[in-house]
Amino acid sequence: MYAFLAQYPVLQTIADTAISIVPLALLFAFSGLPLISSTGEILAIRRKRSFYAKCALQLAMLSQGIGWVLLVGGRIWLYLTTEDVPPSAVLGAAREMSWLALGMAVVFNCIYFFLWKAMSKLPVLHIGIGLLNALQSLLALLLVLGTMRIDAVVRLPQVDGTVTLADVILPMLGTSYAHVVAYTPFLFLAMPAAFGCVWLLLRRKSDDYGRDHYATVLPWCAGWARNAWIVLWLALLAFSGLEVYRQMQEGSFVMQDGITAGIRVLLWLIPVLLWTLTARSTTPMRHKLALVVALLLSCAFMLPFFMELTNWQPLP
Repeated sequence: MYAFLAQYPVLQTIADTAISIVPLALLFAFSGLPLISSTGEILAIRRKRSFYAKCALQLAMLSQGIGWVLLVGGRIWLYLTTEDVPPSAVLGAAREMSWLALGMAVVFNCIYFFLWKAMSKLPVLHIGIGLLNALQSLLALLLVLGTMRIDAVVRLPQVDGTVTLADVILPMLGTSYAHVVAYTPFLFLAMPAAFGCVWLLLRRKSDDYGRDHYATVLPWCAGWARNAWIVLWLALLAFSGLEVYRQMQEGSFVMQDGITAGIRVLLWLIPVLLWTLTARSTTPMRHKLALVVALLLSCAFMLPFFMELTNWQPLP
């Protein structure tokens, strides 16, 4: 496969980009969906509207599918790349721990999903299981992201035995790793809602809960994604402004860099506008294209996130 792709640079670039984007987007979606599902159950009780409970079940089903894809795909990837791993006890342990944590999250997810009807009379207890599921999923996310960073760093030629695990994970200020730390909690909230919006569109015919159901829960999911992405975009705006200011202070700033930074910032504002359009609409089901485009753009953000996650430079 690699030999075939090497003959076609464009295909290889597309494949490399997809390998970076798709697993990360699915990982963030899987890790955050249990929290949204649990929140939906809470809203169903507080607002006394079954729409949110039904939406929570739909999102839990999506989480099931994504979780098993990640778990099986992750195991296959670990098996295929075992020989390429640099000799590092820390990396080997981190790989296995992150996969086991992901497996535990999938197990919690199964328990949460399959006990839905059995615990219909005990909603508070079921919500508690869902919140435990959300916590375990978040832990799995952090371990996988940490492993990805360690994996990338130990392959760098400038890394030697003097570099410790703390040097890889802890440095934040003054490095692009600060961006990763700032973006992660908001991607954890935004990505599952982005996937959830499109999933609700796909389940419209299978789960025919009526027009009022989708008129309620689709704007709710879109609003959830929009609110989280707004804060992420503000962090991106701040980091871009600081970078431009640093270049101006060093005398290395050119107008082209400013234009590029401005276009990049405006590009990542588009999902906010599309989700807002759906969240405020009285007929949200008509905004299918907007929701799909918003999802694709939010997934595309995984590429710069991955590049900053795997970029490491020692602090002076």
